[in-house]
Parts: sequence; structure tokens; C-alpha cells
Amino acid sequence: RLFAFLLSIVVVPTLLADEPLRDLKKIEAALEKSPDDPMLHYRKCQALFGDGKEQEAIDHAEVALAKFKLAKKDLAWMGLGSFKTQRYRIDVHYNMGPKERSEKRDGIVRPYSFRVWKLGDDPELVQILDFELGYSDGKAVTAAIGEMIGRGHANYGIVDPKSDFASVKKRILEILAK
Repeated sequence: RLFAFLLSIVVVPTLLADEPLRDLKKIEAALEKSPDDPMLHYRKCQALFGDGKEQEAIDHAEVALAKFKLAKKDLAWMGLGSFKTQRYRIDVHYNMGPKERSEKRDGIVRPYSFRVWKLGDDPELVQILDFELGYSDGKAVTAAIGEMIGRGHANYGIVDPKSDFASVKKRILEILAK
């Protein structure tokens, strides 16, 4: 009984307190009061993704990244959301490393990644696939789906550098189906 009581006064309210953070209208209202709060922008990305507005979430992640840079707050990535296949749960992460934060991008930049988990009672991370953009003189000139494997790299084929999220996601699902 004591455990149930503690659960009801400590854990349940904590869980409920997190729920409004997924409510897009509440997040947007909070952003009107605190437009430079990077965490609110992060939460907006998650809410958009959760509402099925994946491209909007990706687009707004660039805004969130700018707010994190302005606030001098470093995160390696933002977890935007997940989707599932019959075999996998795929978590989408918007990367915010040094290359993604750079004012003039050059070389390989990985704007977002797909962390692939095998479904089951004991989920296992089986792969991290990256959407990779190749920059030259600050312009994206090539793109591919790739994977870092130890000190090596696997390339799963090129995609259009102007690909939207739906096109990249489709290619990821094709790779996973093989």
C-alpha cells in the first residue's frame, strides 16, 4: 500500500507533467512568451514529428539548432521521434555536432540519423544509418545514406541532395528490407 501511495503522489504526477510538452498548441503558446528557449523549439520538433508532420519537424530542427547555438547550449542530437516496421523501431535523431553547427559547412555533414532497434522483449541496436550531405564551398553537392562501422564507412547509395524527409525515410526502409 505504501508503494502504491508513493507511486500515486510521485510517479504519476511526474508522468502527467511531461504530457503537455507534446501538445503543439501549448508549446507554441509557450514559445510566444519565450521565443529563444531552445528546449521549447526541441519540444516543438517532437510534437510535430509525433503528429505525423515529419518534414515540418526536420525543418524546425534547424531553427532549434540555431536557438541552441545562440544560447551556447550543446547537445549532440535531438530525438525527434520514432516509427516502426514489423521488425524494427527506428528512432530519428537530428544531429547537432560540430559539423552540423558550423557556419560554413564543408565535407560530410550528417543532418539526421536513423537508429535501428530490433523489436522484441530485449530491444537491440542493430544499425545507425545516416543521411549524409557532401558540402563543397558551403553548398550541398552530393548526398547518400551511409553508416559508420568502427573506423570504416559503408555507403548504401546516393540520393538527391535536395531530398525531403519522406524520400530519405523511403530509402532507409528499402535498405532495411534487404
